[in-house]
Amino acid sequence: MNDALDMRGRYEQALAEVEDMKRRLREHAQNVAAREKELEELRLEVAGRQGRRRASAPAPAPSGPDRSGELAKKIAEAEKREREAVQELALAKAERERLDEREQSIRKVERELAGLRVQLQEERARVTSGGPTEPEPDSEPPPPTPLPQPPGEPDLEPAAGAKPRSRSTKAS
Repeated sequence: MNDALDMRGRYEQALAEVEDMKRRLREHAQNVAAREKELEELRLEVAGRQGRRRASAPAPAPSGPDRSGELAKKIAEAEKREREAVQELALAKAERERLDEREQSIRKVERELAGLRVQLQEERARVTSGGPTEPEPDSEPPPPTPLPQPPGEPDLEPAAGAKPRSRSTKAS
């Protein structure tokens, strides 16, 4: 009976840990999804700006050396932000994969817990029914199931029981 209580306690503790992990995983997945969306919007915004810049007519004559330097600096900053966004998007995708792996391991633990739950229920049913904890020594276990026998030698001459034939098909 003490074993059943101990198993029940371990089961409940494991179940609580799994629920906590699922909650944290859900929160983290929501944060990752929000960041992915933000990065994708930023990437599209930068790509849209570059598309407009490339599609426009030849660049107007600069109104001075200050202006072209300022524009070059802004372009460099935008390209740097785009590279960072692409890197962060790659990191977010890797994080998503790690989250998927964790979710799979949680499912595995849940399956194990389900097995333990079944064992616990069987143990409880056995204890409450007053049934024996071990099989009675007087009762004989059922005989083992016989193993299938390997097929015998193949019958190479199907008509082995018939009259032997004369071998008249010799090569001349």
